[in-house]
Amino acid sequence: TLFNLSSLKMLTLPLAIAAVTIFSGCATTASPEARLTYDKTQQNLKSQSVSVISDGCLIRVEMGKNDVLYEQSNLTSLAMMATVEEALSERSLKVSRTTAPFVCGALSKEALAKMDILANANAKDELNTAYPLLSSTNNLSQATNQKYLTLLEAFAQDKRKEIDKAKGNSVNLGLDKTTLETLKEIEGTDKVFVSMVTGSKPSFGYSMAMGVTTAVATGGTGFATPQQGQFHHLYLVDLTTNTVDWAKSTAFNGQVFKMPVNERLAYKGMLTPLYAE
Repeated sequence: TLFNLSSLKMLTLPLAIAAVTIFSGCATTASPEARLTYDKTQQNLKSQSVSVISDGCLIRVEMGKNDVLYEQSNLTSLAMMATVEEALSERSLKVSRTTAPFVCGALSKEALAKMDILANANAKDELNTAYPLLSSTNNLSQATNQKYLTLLEAFAQDKRKEIDKAKGNSVNLGLDKTTLETLKEIEGTDKVFVSMVTGSKPSFGYSMAMGVTTAVATGGTGFATPQQGQFHHLYLVDLTTNTVDWAKSTAFNGQVFKMPVNERLAYKGMLTPLYAE
């Protein structure tokens, strides 16, 4: 998937994006049994406040080291955080806190160490030595950052596959008790929507090289241009039961790779099938 970016060099980008799409599908209609579960979840959410924790990770795919697009990732995370907050408020939910602590917070230290970072559109890519990559709005303590990092890292590739295969059933997140209790205290609620935007875009050099490679391999009869893709992953986490109780992953439209990033990234059906359209 796009989180498993170290393997992109071994795949053509269209195949990498197709792999993500396999795990991004989510039915917008629900069975009667599932509908009852979603309705119960809605009632539980209305009885208390909820919070939003956001992350963004946009990557430019290069022939050498891939680049973390820091500015775009940071602004996209903030934009989607505001969009999710609006969507929840429109469902009469009280959002008590929103936080966007990192850029690429779900990537491992090893994965980030293999990437360069592009601070902004006018900067040159540099070797990334920071971990975690703090967002522009992060003024949290190191101890608090570690709790948020533990939460985001829980959504590793295998866990996301498990969540997808659960088809709406709750999945244990596997967080330790201290992290759960600390996050509940910080967030002021045990109901947290974790929002993640992931995306990759081939550089001009990568596109040209891959195109030439493909043309040579096919004897000049075909020319495959690498595609870019962007995806939104939204998870409802219960910090009391240590579970993911609802999840949705889908491709979405919106300007995130170019500046200025869209300030709102709304798309139809963001909260379906938890909330029927």
